[in-house]
Amino acid sequence: MVHTYKKESLQTWITLAVILIIGITLRLYHLDSYSIFFDEKSTMVVSQGIVLEGANQKEVFATRKLSPSQIWEAPTTQYRHPAVLRSFTYNETFSPRTFTSSEFWAPKTTADYFEAMTRSDIGNGSFYYLLLHFWLELTGISDFSARLFSVFFSVFIIGLTYFFGKRFFSMNTGLIAAGIVAIEPFFIAYSHQARNYSLTFFLTLLATYLFLQLIEIRPGQRNTVWLYIGYILAAGLGLLSNFLVIAVLLVHALYALLFLRSVSGWIKMAVSAVAALSGVTWWLLYGGGKYTFYSLNHQADEYRRYAETNPGNNPFGVYPATFPNILNKSLSIFSDLIIFTNGMADSLVGKRNTLISVLVGLLLIAWYRYKGKFKIHEFIAPRIPYVIVLLSALVYTSNKFQFCVLSVVIFASSFLYDIYKESDNLQRRRLILLFMMALIPTLFLIVMAINGGHTSGLQQRYSGFSFPYVIILISLLLQYFSTLSSEYRILIFFFLAVQFYFVGQRLQEFYQDRSVKYGQFAEPRAPNPYYAAAQKIKKEYQTGDTIFYPAFKLEILSEMDRSFLTYSIRDAQLTNLYLPKGLNYIQAMDTTQVDKILIKRKIQKDTLEIINLKGVRY
Repeated sequence: MVHTYKKESLQTWITLAVILIIGITLRLYHLDSYSIFFDEKSTMVVSQGIVLEGANQKEVFATRKLSPSQIWEAPTTQYRHPAVLRSFTYNETFSPRTFTSSEFWAPKTTADYFEAMTRSDIGNGSFYYLLLHFWLELTGISDFSARLFSVFFSVFIIGLTYFFGKRFFSMNTGLIAAGIVAIEPFFIAYSHQARNYSLTFFLTLLATYLFLQLIEIRPGQRNTVWLYIGYILAAGLGLLSNFLVIAVLLVHALYALLFLRSVSGWIKMAVSAVAALSGVTWWLLYGGGKYTFYSLNHQADEYRRYAETNPGNNPFGVYPATFPNILNKSLSIFSDLIIFTNGMADSLVGKRNTLISVLVGLLLIAWYRYKGKFKIHEFIAPRIPYVIVLLSALVYTSNKFQFCVLSVVIFASSFLYDIYKESDNLQRRRLILLFMMALIPTLFLIVMAINGGHTSGLQQRYSGFSFPYVIILISLLLQYFSTLSSEYRILIFFFLAVQFYFVGQRLQEFYQDRSVKYGQFAEPRAPNPYYAAAQKIKKEYQTGDTIFYPAFKLEILSEMDRSFLTYSIRDAQLTNLYLPKGLNYIQAMDTTQVDKILIKRKIQKDTLEIINLKGVRY
C-alpha cells in the first residue's frame, strides 16, 4: 500500500465540497416533516430546565403548597436522596388551577436544569443540553432548529472523517470515507433526531483523531500542548454528552498499553486522562448526575424484571440476556456497521440459505488463494468465480440477490488480511486501532447486557462510535479492489452496487417514516401536533378565553417519573413550548377528557376544538 500525505488540490476541494453538499441535502430532506417522539420531547423540555410531567413546575400546575410527604420538596433549591423518593405518597387529588404562558416560562435556576436532566435523562448528556439551550435561545424553539443542531454535527463528522482518513492513510481514503459517511443511513437517521448522538459521535471521532496524533508524537516535536488540550476537551466533553463514551476511552487506554513506549508520553497521557475524567466526575458527584447510578440500578432492575416476566412483550421491548438473544441482537449491530451488509441480519431468513451463502464466500476465498495449484484452461479460470455465485443463486429459496451479495462481501472482506500484510509497521498499528474501534464498543455493550441480565442496551446507537472507523476500513478495501484482476474486480463492484440499491430502499423507508430500524415507526407520523395546536391557538385565542388540555392518567414506570399529580400534564407542556413566552393566555388542565385541546370562548360562549391528539402523541 502506498500512503502519501499530500496537499489538497482544487479537484480535491471540489470533490469534498460535492460530498458535503450531498450529505447536507440528505440530512435536511424531510427534517421536520414528522412529529417529535418521546425521547425528543424530553430533549425539548430538558433544554429549557423543565422536567417532563412537571416535577419542578408545581407552582404552575398545583393549586396550593403541598406537604413534603407528597412532593419532592423544594426541588429548585435542593435535592432529596433517591431513597426518600420511594417513600413518597400520592393519595390526594388536586383540582387543576389556571396558569399563563408567562407562568409556564418562569425563570429557571441551575438546580432546575440539574433536576430536569436527572429525572428525564438519568443525568446523561449535560454538555449537549447546555449547547442546545443556547442554540434554541438563538434560533427559537422549533422541531427544525432542534434537529438542525444535530445536522451540523453530523456534517462535521463527514469533514472530520475526511481529515482522519487523509492524515493517517491517504487523501483518496479520506474522500471515499467521507463519501460513505455522507450517505450512511445511520448518520442521516440520527441527524434527524433532537438527541445527543450526532454531537457525541463527532466528539469521540475528534478525540480519537487527536489521540492517535499524541501516540505518534516524534521526539523533539513542538507545539504538542494544543493536541493534549484538544484531546482533554474532546474526550471530557464527549463523556458529558454521553456516558457510553467511556467505551471509546477504554479503547484508547488499551491501544496506549500496546504502543505507547515513552515514559514522558505515559505521564502526559495519564494527566490528560485524569483531566478528561474530572468533568464527568464532578458532574456525577455534585452536579445533575448526582443520582445517575441510583437511576441506572433502578432502571436495570426494572428491565430485568420485565425481561424475565414478559420477554419482548413489555413497555421496554427487552429480552433476557440469553446467548440466542444476545447473538441475534449483536449480529444485527455488527452487520449494520458495514454499509454493504446493512440490514442483512434482519432481512435474510433461513439457516440453510445463510449457511450456503457463508460457504460460497469461503469457497471464493479458497479459489482466490489457491487457484494457482490447479491447471485450468485460461479461458475457463477467470469465469469460475461468476459460476460459483450464479450456481448458488439457483439454490437460495428467498432474497437471492442479497444472499449473493453476502457471499461476495465475505469474500471481499478477506482482503483486509492483504491490506494489513502489505502495510508497514506504522500503518499496521493504525489498522489495529481501526479494528479495535470497530469491535470493542459493541463488545462493551454485550458485557453490560450479560452483567445486567437484559438486552435493552444492545442497540446500534449505543455503539455508533464505531461507524467512522469501519467506514475507513471499507474505503481502504475499495481502493484495494481496484488492484485485483478484472474478474474479481467486476464481481465485487457489481454486487456492492447491487447492495446500494437495498441501502437506497432503507433510506426511502426512512424518509417516508416507515422505518422501525431508523425512525422507530412502521406507520408515518403526522407533523408535530403540538406545533400545529400552538399556531391555531395563536390565531383563535381572544381575551377572556381559556385553553383546556387533556389530562390522561399518568403512567409511572420509575420513581424518577413521579410528579405531584395523578394525571399527565405533558400535552400542556409541549404545546407551551411553541407558544410565545410573554403571552398571558389563560390555560388549565381538563380532567374530564383525555385527547382534545379545547378553547372555551368567552365572547362566543362555546367550545372550540383545537386538535384531537388521539393516535398522534407518539
